[in-house]
Amino acid sequence: MSDTTDSNLADEEFWAEDYLAGVELPARPDPTIAFERCLAAALERFAPVTAGAHVIEFGCAPAKWLVFYAERFGAQVSGIEYTEHGVALSRANLAATAIRGAIHHADVFTLAPAEHDLVLSLGFIEHFTDLEGAFARHVEFLAPRGLLVVGVPNYVGLLGAVQRWTDPAHLALHNLAAMQPDLYARLAERHGLIVRSQRHLGGPDPVIIRLGRRRGRLVTSPLGIVRRPRAMDRVNHRWLSSYLLTVLQRPAR
Repeated sequence: MSDTTDSNLADEEFWAEDYLAGVELPARPDPTIAFERCLAAALERFAPVTAGAHVIEFGCAPAKWLVFYAERFGAQVSGIEYTEHGVALSRANLAATAIRGAIHHADVFTLAPAEHDLVLSLGFIEHFTDLEGAFARHVEFLAPRGLLVVGVPNYVGLLGAVQRWTDPAHLALHNLAAMQPDLYARLAERHGLIVRSQRHLGGPDPVIIRLGRRRGRLVTSPLGIVRRPRAMDRVNHRWLSSYLLTVLQRPAR
């Protein structure tokens, strides 16, 4: 893989001051938030694990999805986070929810890999120019029969067109090639994985739209807090949905 500093489109300021700003503990997936409700349902259906399974998340802060896997499935959880603020927040969240788990303060590209039953990567891979190298790093942490779950925001349809108009600088932090469904079939074949499931989800949710910065912080579209009808969860298409989720599996040796 190319040098990770050059390959990473999002710096520490984006994660610590923008993405994690205002997180309140304890943090769990919130069923009143459309995206989190839809993602939790999809993970439960398409990426379940057995009790005691080892789950690791790349870029885990604030560790709400590790809490989900520990509480819902009884998984043993760990996360990798390279910002000091993200590490502290993730550890505090595990403590607040009484979950035993490890949060590694490290760069995922330098941490020694260990095999896991599920590798979780949500909103991570699209921040790298070298998608092949980033994907390969995920595979190094995957045990035989293990699942790799890759989720990315969908900026290649309607919401991306709006984002390009409202704040193109924010859009530039994302590699849009990571949002093309066909990419994962090619990467799976190259690395000997099987695509078990792929779907767009979240419906046409404006919560992913950023309107620019105000007082140094990113401003989210106010439409994102509108409590829309749950029936909208089922309105999914590559040009409308806010998220793309792919579940892959490594065959047995």
